[in-house]
Amino acid sequence: MRWRTFARIAALLIVASASHLMVASAEPPEQLYMLNCWGCHRPHGEGVPGTAPPLRGAADFLRVPGGRQYLIEVPGVAQSALDDAQVAAVMNWIIQSFSSDRVPADFRPYTRDEIAKYRRTRLMDIKETRTRLVSEMVEMKIRPSLP
Repeated sequence: MRWRTFARIAALLIVASASHLMVASAEPPEQLYMLNCWGCHRPHGEGVPGTAPPLRGAADFLRVPGGRQYLIEVPGVAQSALDDAQVAAVMNWIIQSFSSDRVPADFRPYTRDEIAKYRRTRLMDIKETRTRLVSEMVEMKIRPSLP
């Protein structure tokens, strides 16, 4: 009799745990940002000088070839514990929340499949890649709102 009671309790705990995991995966992007990005990029995307770049103006990268991929290939995104769908949701939220006035007219929201593809690439020289992309923005007469 005790084993049956124990088995029922164990089964209930397993179901409760699985239910919690399903709820956690449905977290809104702003909450995922708060839990996974806020520590370095700060509450309003202002970043920490020398540590994490500001996210304001991140949409400027969408205007140059390679910029869209760059936003996903940076280590904090590519190596995030979030799954691909969560990363897509957070990145779309970041772009709309922190640089909505700079989003290109032809912007397509990131998709889970696109995130999965870009996360496979690891940037070898983040600083050089960022500098090159910002230089391309300047050449294209895009006045980056990024430092």
